[in-house]
Amino acid sequence: MPDSALATSAEAEFLRTVAEQYVLAQFPQGLQDGAKIDVKAARLDERRDYGGKCEGYLTAELQGSRITRSSQVKITCAKPGAGYTIYVPVTVRRLIPSITAATSLPRATVIGPGMLKEDYVDESTNSQAAINDAKALEGAKLKRDIRQGEQIRNGDICMVCRGDPVNIEAVTSNLSLKAQGEALTDGNLNDQVQVRNSKSKKVITATVTASGTVRVLL
Repeated sequence: MPDSALATSAEAEFLRTVAEQYVLAQFPQGLQDGAKIDVKAARLDERRDYGGKCEGYLTAELQGSRITRSSQVKITCAKPGAGYTIYVPVTVRRLIPSITAATSLPRATVIGPGMLKEDYVDESTNSQAAINDAKALEGAKLKRDIRQGEQIRNGDICMVCRGDPVNIEAVTSNLSLKAQGEALTDGNLNDQVQVRNSKSKKVITATVTASGTVRVLL
């Protein structure tokens, strides 16, 4: 005879799976923007005797008119002489693709290969200011500590950072000159920053074109 405690544990896990799969089945196969649905059922009382898996007699239905983040699934076993009804709470999250830190990154880190990863984040906690282009982040310097798995926002980085050396590209209609300078303000791609020419000491306004590089039109 099987151990009743083990049987009860397996039945509880089975019912959790039924609730999760039922909710997942309510969503279309392909979601927009590469999103996916994550469903987690609450733990059930493993001390309760559920009377087996109730094959052929089990039904599930959503409680309420629509699926919300905190939903409930009613599972009914209509097996003669061994029927029961149980309500299983489920947490439903819509996850969207994003770029996050592959490991914890301290302030002043220059982002390089292997420091970022493609991941899924909870839509409810997604930052609208997050940068989801890994190439756009590489070479940028962090202005604060970033935790593993955290999204990186525009305000967390600078492609040109105050006090750092920069390459200045001075462009005319038919000529391009290069010089060295020092950034006096922070900036990201296409931002206007103040830069001091290292040779002439003149302060100019230039546009950030890449990490450590600015351009000024003459």
